[in-house]
Amino acid sequence: MGDGPLADPPDALADPLAMRLAAIIREIQPGERLPAERELATRLGVSRTALRDRLRFLESAGILRRRSGSGTYVEALNPQALTRTLGVAVTFSGLPAESMFTALDALDRQAVREAATHADRTQLTVLRSALEGMRDDRPDAVLTAHEEFHEALIAAAASPALTLLRAGVVGALRKAQLVWPDRPDSAEVLPPPGLYERHRAIYRAIAAGDPAAAAAAFDG
Repeated sequence: MGDGPLADPPDALADPLAMRLAAIIREIQPGERLPAERELATRLGVSRTALRDRLRFLESAGILRRRSGSGTYVEALNPQALTRTLGVAVTFSGLPAESMFTALDALDRQAVREAATHADRTQLTVLRSALEGMRDDRPDAVLTAHEEFHEALIAAAASPALTLLRAGVVGALRKAQLVWPDRPDSAEVLPPPGLYERHRAIYRAIAAGDPAAAAAAFDG
C-alpha cells in the first residue's frame, strides 16, 4: 500500500490491521493520546508505512486528531466525525450517495417506534407544533415544519445511537451536495401530497403510545 495522497484507503471491514488498530483505540478514552507510531507498529507487527495509512484514514474520518509536536489523540465520536466518516465512504467506496436516503428512512422509521414508547408531554407538544406548521399556506414554511417534526421525533426517541447516526447521514448527504429530498436548492416546489395527513397519523400513534401503529403510519 502506497504512501501517496492517491493511495486507496483501507477497507476497515476486511483489513485485519485496521481491526486490530480499532481494538487498541477502543481501549483509549476520548482525549487521550495514542502510543507513539514506533511503539504501535512494533505492537502490531507491521511497518510504520502501513500503520500511517490507517492512521491517516482514521484522522480523515474524525476518529483521531494529530497535534503537532504532541502526538495523535482519540476523538469522541460525534455527528461531525460521523459525517466525515460517511463522506469518506461515499467518496472512496463507490457507495451511491443517493442510497443513503434509504438509510435515512430506516432511521426515521425506528425513531417513530421509539418515540411512541418514550415521548413525554413536552416532546409531544413540540411534535404537535411542528405538525400544525405543515398546514401553512407557504410551501417553504411547510417544509421547514416537516424538518422540525423529524428533529423532534429523534429527540423524542431518546436514543443516542439514532441521534448520532441520523445526524451523520444527514450531514453526509448535505456534504455530498445532494438535493435535500424535501427542500430543493433551486426551484420552489409544492410539498408532497398528503404530507400533513401522514404526519398527523404518525403523531396520533405516538401520542397513543402505539409503536406498531406509528411504524404503520410512517410506512403509509
